[in-house]
Amino acid sequence: MMGAMKCMPLMKSVVYEALIIEPPIASQYAKAKRDFVVESHDTTFRIKESEILFGFQPFPTKDPRIFHRPEEFLPDKFVGENGEKLLKHVVWSNGPGTERSAMVVLDEGVGWGKMISLSWGRTLI
Repeated sequence: MMGAMKCMPLMKSVVYEALIIEPPIASQYAKAKRDFVVESHDTTFRIKESEILFGFQPFPTKDPRIFHRPEEFLPDKFVGENGEKLLKHVVWSNGPGTERSAMVVLDEGVGWGKMISLSWGRTLI
């Protein structure tokens, strides 16, 4: 499937745009498995092992500092060199959209129901 998707960058972009406009799972929570630092545009947050974290998917995927016109459906948002660079800012519950764990859905054609289950089962941590 991924071979076909590489030949259809607009289709790939539309899938990503649909998922960030209306995430299938908007909120997640998890317990930190290790100490780490989360960085935002303005500050950093130190997270300690075993702290409970909550994430609301629409916040990072509709960040106007990253995405031009974030509330509008732009089918070609992720097309071309600049569009591909935006993918590092698309973070799912199982990691950034540029990492293998997040790409398994598109690479291997995992069904949407299974993707939602995977999203609950995996965390950023």
